[in-house]
Amino acid sequence: MKKPIIGITSAYEIEDGLRNYHRTTVSIDYTKSIIAAGGIPVVLPITSDVETIKEQLKLLDGLILSGGVDINPKYYGEDFKRDIGIISPERDEGEFLLLEEFYKTEKPILGICRGHQLLNIFLGGSIFQDLKYTGKETLKHSQDFYPELDVHKIKITDKENILAKLYGEEVRVNSFHHQAINKLGKGLSVIATAEDGIIEAVQMKERKFLYGLQWHPEMMTARGNEEMKKIFIEFVKSCEK
Repeated sequence: MKKPIIGITSAYEIEDGLRNYHRTTVSIDYTKSIIAAGGIPVVLPITSDVETIKEQLKLLDGLILSGGVDINPKYYGEDFKRDIGIISPERDEGEFLLLEEFYKTEKPILGICRGHQLLNIFLGGSIFQDLKYTGKETLKHSQDFYPELDVHKIKITDKENILAKLYGEEVRVNSFHHQAINKLGKGLSVIATAEDGIIEAVQMKERKFLYGLQWHPEMMTARGNEEMKKIFIEFVKSCEK
């Protein structure tokens, strides 16, 4: 059987010390996780050329929206607030165009961290520009320890999804974010939350596989966490023709 080809979105980054020079980058943890799960990873460079995007997407059986910098709040109708982080206009434009085209195919999508938030915004939702705007005390969600270290548990609040199938009622995860879903996007269901109420996972139930995860399972998988690898195995399986 032909292995599924999984596209992974990338960042549009400036090279330090070299003016007007940019790079396509993405953590190798994503490609390692897809390979470990039996898929073929392909890193997608940022472009706003819609015809190029359409041709790229013809090659793919599934899509991972990877983590990265903050999304420009204009995409969810807000002005910039204090403590919003770095944004990437080029990545925002290219990734929204890519998601718009791929969403039409109804093929599997897995959004991770920024990708989780991107899915929500694309579907008409919004995010808190910083966790302080939730108006309540929250856990430390932007850890500065080992990338594979689980730092808090999530409660799986819905039983009809991949997380419940794999982990039951709860599982411990890592955490690398200072933003979170506020208004939920159209068609999405919350399927897991942290103890402080932060939304940790969403699903679109009418789709074969469309999930958003706020934590970074690829960091854990790439460093030997067999439990987190199960997420990627389920994703790759869903991409098989």
